[in-house]
Formats: sequence, structure tokens, C-alpha cells
Amino acid sequence: MTTSDTGKQQTPEEQRSALQASIRRWRTRSHQGLWAIAAFAGVSIPAMLSDRIFPPLTPEIKRMLGTPPSSNMISALLVVYAFSAILLVLGRITNGSPKMVSFSHIGYLICFYAFYYFSGVLPENFWAVLATGMTILSLESYHIWSLSMARIREEEEALTILERRIGFNG
Repeated sequence: MTTSDTGKQQTPEEQRSALQASIRRWRTRSHQGLWAIAAFAGVSIPAMLSDRIFPPLTPEIKRMLGTPPSSNMISALLVVYAFSAILLVLGRITNGSPKMVSFSHIGYLICFYAFYYFSGVLPENFWAVLATGMTILSLESYHIWSLSMARIREEEEALTILERRIGFNG
């Protein structure tokens, strides 16, 4: 095995250390989806309590923002976003794509909370956004976890072979 930086041949002990470090990185990455779910849950709490913690929009702010989209329009966009995101995640799972996306979904979901809030209908639509977000983020979390576990298995197999070859006794 050679290092990609220098092209220099690695010693078996360096290879072993590199494999162990890679396994640790993949174990850490496997939890990325759960962190995204936790972050979304944290963002959802103020959205759920929006009518109690955020002041009502003043007429000046409403005039500056303009006419908000209708609740039906926002809901239609939420449905389109949900199906699109779910299909993309399922496609990545099916194809074994190494692309891992989780935190960007939180930004889109916050926008839906904001649109519903500015339209004055967030309390009625909160659960729709929460359910959509949890579904998408759960699928994405599964994708990240399964991809990470597959890579960990590969690295552990390579480590076992290397340790057998060099006679490592632990």
C-alpha cells in the first residue's frame, strides 16, 4: 500500500494504523444521519411553539414581505419536495451511491416552516412538515448507516488479512 500524498510505500504497521483510523472515521460518519434527525427535532421545537414564542408580524413587515403564498400552494410544494427527496434517497440506497446528504434537508424543511409561519398557518401544518422531515431524514440516516457499515466491514476484512500476514497478536 502506498500513501497518496508521497507515493512512498507504507510499512505494515502504517497500513494497520491507516486502516484503524479509517474504521474510526466511518464509525463516526455512520452517526451523521442521527445527528441530522436530532438537529431537525431541535429546530422543530421552536416551530411548534411559534405562536407562543415569536411575535406576530407587524403590518409593515407583512407589507414588506408581500402577499404570502396560499396554504394549498405551500402544501403542494411540500408534497413535491417530499416525493422528490424520498425518490432520490431511495435511488441512492438502491444504487449504493456514496453520496451522503442529510443536513441540507434541514434547510429546506426550515423554509417550509417559515413559509407556513409567514402565511399564518404553521400551527395547522406543523405536523405535516415534521412527518415529512422525519421520514426523509430517517431514510437518509439508514442510507448513511448502511453505507458506512459496508465500508467498515471492508476495512475490517483488510485489517484482519493484514494482521494475519504480519503476525499481529494484539
